Amino acid sequence: MTRYLSRWLNACSTRSGNHSAERRKLILSGLACIAGAMTGPSLAAGLAAHFGGPRKINLSGRQRMLIQRAGKFVCLAYLTPEPQSSITAADEALSLHQRTEAGLRDGDEELGLEPETNALAIQALAQAQLAFEPYGEVIREVVDRRSVAPEHLERIAQLNDPALIAMDEAVNVIERIYKGEELSERLAMLINIAGRQRMFTQRMMLQLCLYLSVQRSEQMEQEIMRTMNRFDVSLNILRRVTPVAVPGPESKPLVSRLGEVRYSWDALRERILKAAGSRSGQSSEDMLDFDRRAEDLLKNMNDIVLLYEGAGG
Repeated sequence: MTRYLSRWLNACSTRSGNHSAERRKLILSGLACIAGAMTGPSLAAGLAAHFGGPRKINLSGRQRMLIQRAGKFVCLAYLTPEPQSSITAADEALSLHQRTEAGLRDGDEELGLEPETNALAIQALAQAQLAFEPYGEVIREVVDRRSVAPEHLERIAQLNDPALIAMDEAVNVIERIYKGEELSERLAMLINIAGRQRMFTQRMMLQLCLYLSVQRSEQMEQEIMRTMNRFDVSLNILRRVTPVAVPGPESKPLVSRLGEVRYSWDALRERILKAAGSRSGQSSEDMLDFDRRAEDLLKNMNDIVLLYEGAGG
Protein backbone atom coordinates (compact mmCIF):
# COMPACT_ATOMS: atom_id res chain seq x y z
CA MET A 1 0.00 0.00 0.00
CA THR A 2 2.77 2.44 0.86
CA ARG A 3 4.41 2.13 -2.53
CA TYR A 4 1.10 3.00 -4.18
CA LEU A 5 0.66 5.96 -1.86
CA SER A 6 4.19 7.07 -2.69
CA ARG A 7 3.47 6.83 -6.44
CA TRP A 8 0.32 8.88 -6.07
CA LEU A 9 1.87 11.55 -3.83
CA ASN A 10 4.89 11.89 -6.09
CA ALA A 11 2.55 12.38 -9.04
CA CYS A 12 0.68 15.06 -7.07
CA SER A 13 3.92 16.87 -6.32
CA THR A 14 5.08 17.15 -9.94
CA ARG A 15 5.68 20.83 -10.58
CA SER A 16 5.30 22.70 -13.83
CA GLY A 17 4.11 26.08 -14.97
CA ASN A 18 0.64 24.67 -15.62
CA HIS A 19 0.17 23.69 -11.98
CA SER A 20 0.19 27.17 -10.43
CA ALA A 21 -3.55 27.62 -10.80
CA GLU A 22 -4.20 24.15 -9.40
CA ARG A 23 -1.99 24.82 -6.40
CA ARG A 24 -3.79 28.12 -5.84
CA LYS A 25 -7.14 26.32 -5.80
CA LEU A 26 -5.73 23.75 -3.42
CA ILE A 27 -4.80 26.43 -0.91
CA LEU A 28 -8.07 28.31 -1.18
CA SER A 29 -10.00 25.09 -0.61
CA GLY A 30 -8.66 24.83 2.91
CA LEU A 31 -9.54 28.31 4.10
CA ALA A 32 -12.73 27.46 5.97
CA CYS A 33 -11.73 27.97 9.61
CA ILE A 34 -13.22 26.64 12.79
CA ALA A 35 -13.86 29.80 14.61
CA GLY A 36 -15.05 28.74 16.53
CA ALA A 37 -5.84 30.15 43.77
CA MET A 38 -4.76 26.59 43.12
CA THR A 39 -6.18 23.65 45.00
CA GLY A 40 -4.54 20.35 45.74
CA PRO A 41 -4.55 17.34 43.42
CA SER A 42 -7.15 15.69 45.64
CA LEU A 43 -9.95 18.03 44.45
CA ALA A 44 -13.06 15.89 44.12
CA ALA A 45 -14.07 15.11 40.56
CA GLY A 46 -17.73 15.83 41.36
CA LEU A 47 -16.79 19.32 42.56
CA ALA A 48 -14.61 19.84 39.47
CA ALA A 49 -17.59 19.11 37.24
CA HIS A 50 -19.26 22.21 38.73
CA PHE A 51 -16.70 24.35 36.89
CA GLY A 52 -17.70 23.21 33.40
CA GLY A 53 -15.91 19.93 32.82
CA PRO A 54 -17.52 19.16 29.43
CA ARG A 55 -16.54 22.56 28.09
CA LYS A 56 -12.97 22.25 29.31
CA ILE A 57 -12.54 18.80 27.78
CA ASN A 58 -13.98 20.10 24.50
CA LEU A 59 -11.85 23.24 24.21
CA SER A 60 -8.64 21.68 25.50
CA GLY A 61 -9.20 18.95 22.92
CA ARG A 62 -9.74 21.57 20.23
CA GLN A 63 -6.22 22.85 20.92
CA ARG A 64 -4.85 19.65 19.36
CA MET A 65 -6.75 20.40 16.16
CA LEU A 66 -5.57 24.03 16.08
CA ILE A 67 -1.94 22.91 16.35
CA GLN A 68 -2.36 20.77 13.24
CA ARG A 69 -4.47 23.38 11.47
CA ALA A 70 -1.99 26.22 11.90
CA GLY A 71 0.81 24.05 10.53
CA LYS A 72 -1.38 22.87 7.67
CA PHE A 73 -2.04 26.43 6.47
CA VAL A 74 1.65 27.33 6.65
CA CYS A 75 2.47 24.26 4.58
CA LEU A 76 -0.29 24.99 2.08
CA ALA A 77 0.96 28.56 1.74
CA TYR A 78 4.30 27.17 0.64
CA LEU A 79 2.66 25.46 -2.33
CA THR A 80 1.09 28.56 -3.85
CA PRO A 81 2.57 31.67 -5.50
CA GLU A 82 -0.16 33.70 -3.71
CA PRO A 83 0.13 32.53 -0.10
CA GLN A 84 -1.41 35.45 1.79
CA SER A 85 -4.86 33.96 2.39
CA SER A 86 -3.36 30.79 3.82
CA ILE A 87 -0.97 32.76 6.02
CA THR A 88 -3.90 34.78 7.35
CA ALA A 89 -5.73 31.54 8.13
CA ALA A 90 -2.66 30.24 9.98
CA ASP A 91 -2.60 33.48 11.99
CA GLU A 92 -6.28 33.01 12.91
CA ALA A 93 -5.68 29.43 14.05
CA LEU A 94 -2.68 30.53 16.12
CA SER A 95 -4.62 33.41 17.70
CA LEU A 96 -7.49 31.12 18.65
CA HIS A 97 -5.04 28.63 20.14
CA GLN A 98 -3.41 31.36 22.21
CA ARG A 99 -6.73 32.77 23.42
CA THR A 100 -8.01 29.33 24.37
CA GLU A 101 -4.77 28.53 26.18
CA ALA A 102 -5.21 31.64 28.32
CA GLY A 103 -8.91 30.90 28.82
CA LEU A 104 -8.31 27.35 29.98
CA ARG A 105 -5.95 28.72 32.62
CA ASP A 106 -7.46 32.08 33.59
CA GLY A 107 -11.05 31.81 32.35
CA ASP A 108 -12.82 33.39 29.36
CA GLU A 109 -16.50 34.26 29.65
CA GLU A 110 -17.11 34.38 25.90
CA LEU A 111 -15.58 30.91 25.48
CA GLY A 112 -17.58 29.60 28.43
CA LEU A 113 -14.48 28.90 30.52
CA GLU A 114 -14.03 29.54 34.23
CA PRO A 115 -10.55 29.90 35.76
CA GLU A 116 -8.84 26.57 36.35
CA THR A 117 -8.42 25.67 40.02
CA ASN A 118 -6.92 22.20 39.90
CA ALA A 119 -3.14 22.05 40.33
CA LEU A 120 -2.70 19.01 38.10
CA ALA A 121 -4.62 20.62 35.24
CA ILE A 122 -2.68 23.87 35.60
CA GLN A 123 0.61 21.99 35.53
CA ALA A 124 -0.40 19.93 32.47
CA LEU A 125 -1.53 23.03 30.59
CA ALA A 126 1.74 24.79 31.45
CA GLN A 127 3.76 21.85 30.11
CA ALA A 128 1.66 21.80 26.93
CA GLN A 129 2.23 25.52 26.42
CA LEU A 130 5.97 25.09 26.98
CA ALA A 131 6.09 22.37 24.28
CA PHE A 132 3.98 24.52 21.94
CA GLU A 133 6.09 27.68 22.19
CA PRO A 134 8.82 26.80 19.63
CA TYR A 135 6.16 25.49 17.23
CA GLY A 136 4.09 28.64 17.69
CA GLU A 137 7.20 30.77 17.06
CA VAL A 138 7.52 29.21 13.61
CA ILE A 139 3.90 30.06 12.81
CA ARG A 140 4.35 33.61 14.11
CA GLU A 141 7.53 34.08 12.10
CA VAL A 142 5.72 33.09 8.91
CA VAL A 143 2.83 35.43 9.73
CA ASP A 144 5.18 38.35 10.46
CA ARG A 145 7.24 37.79 7.31
CA ARG A 146 4.18 36.94 5.18
CA SER A 147 6.20 34.24 3.43
CA VAL A 148 7.16 30.59 3.90
CA ALA A 149 10.60 29.09 3.40
CA PRO A 150 11.58 25.38 3.31
CA GLU A 151 13.19 25.69 6.73
CA HIS A 152 9.82 26.68 8.19
CA LEU A 153 8.34 23.42 6.99
CA GLU A 154 11.28 21.45 8.31
CA ARG A 155 10.81 23.02 11.74
CA ILE A 156 7.07 22.37 11.67
CA ALA A 157 7.74 18.72 10.83
CA GLN A 158 10.23 18.52 13.71
CA LEU A 159 8.21 20.40 16.36
CA ASN A 160 4.68 19.31 15.52
CA ASP A 161 4.63 15.96 17.32
CA PRO A 162 6.11 17.19 20.64
CA ALA A 163 3.54 20.01 20.77
CA LEU A 164 0.69 17.64 19.93
CA ILE A 165 1.77 14.93 22.39
CA ALA A 166 2.04 17.41 25.28
CA MET A 167 -1.40 18.86 24.52
CA ASP A 168 -2.91 15.39 24.25
CA GLU A 169 -1.51 14.55 27.68
CA ALA A 170 -3.07 17.73 29.08
CA VAL A 171 -6.46 16.82 27.63
CA ASN A 172 -6.24 13.38 29.23
CA VAL A 173 -5.42 14.96 32.61
CA ILE A 174 -8.40 17.31 32.29
CA GLU A 175 -10.64 14.38 31.36
CA ARG A 176 -9.58 12.45 34.45
CA ILE A 177 -10.17 15.46 36.71
CA TYR A 178 -13.59 16.43 35.43
CA LYS A 179 -15.30 13.09 35.17
CA GLY A 180 -17.52 12.32 38.14
CA GLU A 181 -21.13 12.10 39.16
CA GLU A 182 -22.23 14.92 36.83
CA LEU A 183 -20.05 13.74 33.96
CA SER A 184 -19.78 9.99 33.58
CA GLU A 185 -16.49 8.32 32.77
CA ARG A 186 -17.85 7.13 29.42
CA LEU A 187 -19.18 10.53 28.39
CA ALA A 188 -15.93 12.27 29.35
CA MET A 189 -14.08 9.73 27.22
CA LEU A 190 -16.44 10.32 24.27
CA ILE A 191 -15.97 14.10 24.39
CA ASN A 192 -12.22 13.54 24.36
CA ILE A 193 -12.27 11.00 21.51
CA ALA A 194 -14.70 13.01 19.38
CA GLY A 195 -12.53 16.08 19.89
CA ARG A 196 -9.49 14.11 18.82
CA GLN A 197 -11.25 13.21 15.57
CA ARG A 198 -11.22 16.92 14.66
CA MET A 199 -7.45 16.82 15.02
CA PHE A 200 -7.10 13.77 12.78
CA THR A 201 -8.87 15.53 9.88
CA GLN A 202 -6.27 18.30 9.96
CA ARG A 203 -3.35 16.01 10.69
CA MET A 204 -4.01 14.00 7.54
CA MET A 205 -3.82 17.16 5.43
CA LEU A 206 -0.72 18.44 7.22
CA GLN A 207 1.06 15.13 6.76
CA LEU A 208 0.17 15.00 3.07
CA CYS A 209 1.36 18.56 2.56
CA LEU A 210 4.64 17.98 4.38
CA TYR A 211 5.23 14.85 2.34
CA LEU A 212 4.69 16.75 -0.88
CA SER A 213 6.88 19.63 0.24
CA VAL A 214 9.91 18.43 2.19
CA GLN A 215 9.52 15.00 3.74
CA ARG A 216 9.11 12.28 1.14
CA SER A 217 9.85 9.16 3.14
CA GLU A 218 8.42 5.76 3.89
CA GLN A 219 8.01 6.82 7.51
CA MET A 220 5.75 9.70 6.49
CA GLU A 221 3.72 7.39 4.24
CA GLN A 222 3.19 5.10 7.22
CA GLU A 223 2.19 8.06 9.39
CA ILE A 224 -0.47 9.10 6.87
CA MET A 225 -1.91 5.60 6.84
CA ARG A 226 -1.72 5.39 10.64
CA THR A 227 -3.70 8.62 11.00
CA MET A 228 -6.37 7.29 8.67
CA ASN A 229 -6.58 4.04 10.63
CA ARG A 230 -6.84 5.86 13.95
CA PHE A 231 -9.71 7.99 12.67
CA ASP A 232 -11.49 4.82 11.55
CA VAL A 233 -10.97 3.00 14.86
CA SER A 234 -12.05 6.00 16.95
CA LEU A 235 -15.19 6.46 14.86
CA ASN A 236 -16.13 2.83 15.51
CA ILE A 237 -15.66 3.38 19.26
CA LEU A 238 -17.91 6.44 19.21
CA ARG A 239 -20.67 4.60 17.38
CA ARG A 240 -20.48 1.59 19.69
CA VAL A 241 -20.31 3.39 23.04
CA THR A 242 -22.61 6.37 22.44
CA PRO A 243 -25.96 4.54 22.84
CA VAL A 244 -24.75 3.25 26.22
CA ALA A 245 -23.13 6.45 27.49
CA VAL A 246 -25.93 8.76 26.30
CA PRO A 247 -29.19 6.86 26.85
CA GLY A 248 -32.57 8.28 25.90
CA PRO A 249 -33.55 10.96 23.36
CA GLU A 250 -30.18 12.76 23.53
CA SER A 251 -28.49 9.82 21.85
CA LYS A 252 -30.61 9.99 18.68
CA PRO A 253 -29.01 13.08 17.07
CA LEU A 254 -25.57 11.78 18.01
CA VAL A 255 -26.15 8.37 16.47
CA SER A 256 -27.56 10.03 13.35
CA ARG A 257 -24.64 12.44 12.95
CA LEU A 258 -22.10 9.69 13.56
CA GLY A 259 -23.79 7.69 10.81
CA GLU A 260 -23.40 10.66 8.45
CA VAL A 261 -19.72 10.93 9.35
CA ARG A 262 -19.30 7.19 8.78
CA TYR A 263 -20.75 7.56 5.28
CA SER A 264 -18.60 10.61 4.47
CA TRP A 265 -15.46 9.05 5.90
CA ASP A 266 -15.95 5.78 4.02
CA ALA A 267 -16.29 7.74 0.78
CA LEU A 268 -13.17 9.80 1.45
CA ARG A 269 -11.12 6.80 2.55
CA GLU A 270 -12.18 4.85 -0.54
CA ARG A 271 -11.19 7.73 -2.81
CA ILE A 272 -7.80 8.09 -1.13
CA LEU A 273 -7.07 4.37 -1.31
CA LYS A 274 -8.24 4.24 -4.93
CA ALA A 275 -5.97 7.16 -5.76
CA ALA A 276 -3.12 5.48 -3.92
CA GLY A 277 -3.52 2.38 -6.09
CA SER A 278 -3.83 4.26 -9.36
CA ARG A 279 -0.92 3.85 -11.75
CA SER A 280 -1.70 7.10 -13.51
CA GLY A 281 -1.22 9.30 -10.46
CA GLN A 282 -3.46 12.10 -9.24
CA SER A 283 -3.61 15.83 -9.83
CA SER A 284 -3.78 18.73 -7.41
CA GLU A 285 -7.48 18.91 -8.19
CA ASP A 286 -7.86 15.52 -6.53
CA MET A 287 -6.03 16.84 -3.49
CA LEU A 288 -8.37 19.83 -3.47
CA ASP A 289 -11.32 17.44 -3.34
CA PHE A 290 -9.77 15.45 -0.48
CA ASP A 291 -9.18 18.63 1.47
CA ARG A 292 -12.75 19.84 0.93
CA ARG A 293 -14.09 16.52 2.18
CA ALA A 294 -11.75 16.67 5.17
CA GLU A 295 -13.13 20.12 5.97
CA ASP A 296 -16.66 18.71 5.88
CA LEU A 297 -15.59 15.99 8.31
CA LEU A 298 -14.07 18.61 10.59
CA LYS A 299 -17.28 20.63 10.68
CA ASN A 300 -19.40 17.56 11.34
CA MET A 301 -17.11 16.31 14.09
CA ASN A 302 -17.13 19.73 15.75
CA ASP A 303 -20.95 19.66 15.77
CA ILE A 304 -20.85 16.19 17.30
CA VAL A 305 -18.47 17.31 20.06
CA LEU A 306 -20.91 20.08 20.94
CA LEU A 307 -23.72 17.52 21.17
CA TYR A 308 -21.63 15.42 23.54
CA GLU A 309 -20.79 18.54 25.55
CA GLY A 310 -24.49 19.39 25.81
CA ALA A 311 -25.30 15.87 26.97
CA GLY A 312 -22.75 16.24 29.75
CA GLY A 313 -23.72 19.78 30.80
